[in-house]
Amino acid sequence: MMYLICILFFILLIYAIVMAWFAIGYSKMQFFRPTYDTTTPLTIIICARNEEKKIGGCLNTILKQDYDLSQVQIILINDESNDGTVFQAESVLKKTKVNYKIITNRQQKGKKASITYAISQADHEVLVMRDADTFTTSTLWLQSISDFYKTTSSDLIIAPVMIANNFGILWALQAIENNVLTVLNCGSAYFKKPFLCNGANLIFTKTIFQKVNGYSSHIKIASGDDVLFLEDVKKIPGVNINYLKSEQAIVHTYPAFSFSQLISQKIRWASKFKHNKNTLNLLLALLSFSINLTWLFCLFYCFLVPQNGGFILIFVLFKLIIDILLLFLASRFVKNKGLVWFGLPVGCIYPLYACVVAIASVFIKPKWKV
Repeated sequence: MMYLICILFFILLIYAIVMAWFAIGYSKMQFFRPTYDTTTPLTIIICARNEEKKIGGCLNTILKQDYDLSQVQIILINDESNDGTVFQAESVLKKTKVNYKIITNRQQKGKKASITYAISQADHEVLVMRDADTFTTSTLWLQSISDFYKTTSSDLIIAPVMIANNFGILWALQAIENNVLTVLNCGSAYFKKPFLCNGANLIFTKTIFQKVNGYSSHIKIASGDDVLFLEDVKKIPGVNINYLKSEQAIVHTYPAFSFSQLISQKIRWASKFKHNKNTLNLLLALLSFSINLTWLFCLFYCFLVPQNGGFILIFVLFKLIIDILLLFLASRFVKNKGLVWFGLPVGCIYPLYACVVAIASVFIKPKWKV
């Protein structure tokens, strides 16, 4: 029994130390606020497939930016949509004077090939990646990117992506997971060890894209236009990668609206990490699976053998406390309405969810959008 308790608390100690490292980095990184000093020429690239319901909202929030849009180029790549994506996009863009191109693939090429072609058509050095199913609430999204780029001279900027406000336990599960990952992402970037980014809000230069030869090292992998590209960029000597910690720079995406949709999404995302040789990614994946599986074991042990469960119950409670503290830390940045009330129930559900996703990603082949 004593050996078991020692093992459990050793895993918890490692988890606490690692999360504290991320939290310290996150806390030390200063919030960035736009100064309105620059109007950097920007090319925004959006790859869309069957997004007729969301592409209008995405484009409208770009066009409403408090920014000189004469300095902006929008390139929309329509990857063989069979709905009204192009019609909806054209109806929004043709009413403006913004410089835009809509390029339609005659057959589906995938996101990486589509983005690569779009970059060849880009007029500007600084490239801003957006997903078609995203939107912004701040009108200073582009200004924050421009000022941050000029301030840092970054080759690649990791910008925040948040889950849009909604309601219910399924939304809260996704929003809390995303918020905690934001702390980890920001914290690791502070220590110059970035390991996560999201192609829904990613900025890099045309020069750095050419230096790593684009997506050539992982072009045959369906996913990974973000994290696998990040790993290639990190290999360039003297490269400058930064995290844009700014409320104005947040891009919002929609939550999955069913559990099966969520699991399918997570399996797709997990599939690219099989090809990611970053040691930090691997260690965090193992630590996450170990701590969540151990938490489930402890919880069931306390119910099945209550007379021996006193010390083990402490493990359950301390793990919950660590996760809730990370959530409160993230809440300074991400102000999801009402999310705090879901901290405890999601903390109890998450270990089972995380283990299901981890196991499913090993045995189930990801299904990509068709």
